[in-house]
Amino acid sequence: MDLEWSDLRVLAALAKGGSVAGAARLLGVDSSTVSRRLTALEEALGAQLVVRSGRELTWTAEGRRALETAERVAEQLEALTREVRAAKTGVSGLVKVSCTPATVLPLSPIVAQGRARHPGLTIELTGQLAMVDLAKGEADVALRAVKPTTTDLVARRGVDIGWFLVASADHPRPLPSTDDEIADQPLVLYHAALAEVPGPKWIEQRRRSHTPTMRLDNPDAVTYAIASGAGIGVVRARRSTTGPASCGSSTSPSPPSHLWIVYHQSHRDSARVRAVVDLLVEHFAAEGQRYSGRTP
Repeated sequence: MDLEWSDLRVLAALAKGGSVAGAARLLGVDSSTVSRRLTALEEALGAQLVVRSGRELTWTAEGRRALETAERVAEQLEALTREVRAAKTGVSGLVKVSCTPATVLPLSPIVAQGRARHPGLTIELTGQLAMVDLAKGEADVALRAVKPTTTDLVARRGVDIGWFLVASADHPRPLPSTDDEIADQPLVLYHAALAEVPGPKWIEQRRRSHTPTMRLDNPDAVTYAIASGAGIGVVRARRSTTGPASCGSSTSPSPPSHLWIVYHQSHRDSARVRAVVDLLVEHFAAEGQRYSGRTP
């Protein structure tokens, strides 16, 4: 017979109640239930835990050891309950946010904002192209360019991301506008991890077999490669009007992408995660024009 952890509660109730009847009152069950669960526990452990003599109970050596374990388990369960309840109502602790390398710097203000609003809250931003596993706790919140389809993930709309065709400052103007003109230019392209994002996908579709290309896995590297004259390419709106890659088209040639705020459904009741999601929503609402490129 396997040991049932719930039966350990009987030992703690017997110690506190002093008898089978007393334990029954504490547990809200009848005396026969207490006796049955005690017997089941003794059979599972293969040892007699208490000696029944009338109304009084005498603990055996094995019973005292089992009681100590039961009390430790009870304390741990109570501590766990307090921690879980505190997590649902108190905004404190660490929240890990996974985002693309290009969004780490624009998002950095939320770290200080979160600390000012909730002194016990720590926000850790990590820029990476690889998709983290939220179910395994690799991050608490992730910003993704593709809305998840699995039911265990919750997605909230974040912000539209505009993409602009740019070249180095000394590139002949105007920038190429037709597909053939673009295909005849050296192109700076993105790694396959961004293949389905509208901006990188748009420029990728204009590549021809004869087109000289450079492919990089970091948006910063793409920006600086374009600035150095390695070729033309698309960069996010917040990067199209600043930095060395300053020769940009007046309108975005590609459809915008959307950045989703994603977290695991197990965090629905987590106050600290909700607080960070709220900060992200507020940030994107305030900075949406910049992310989309509608405002310089």
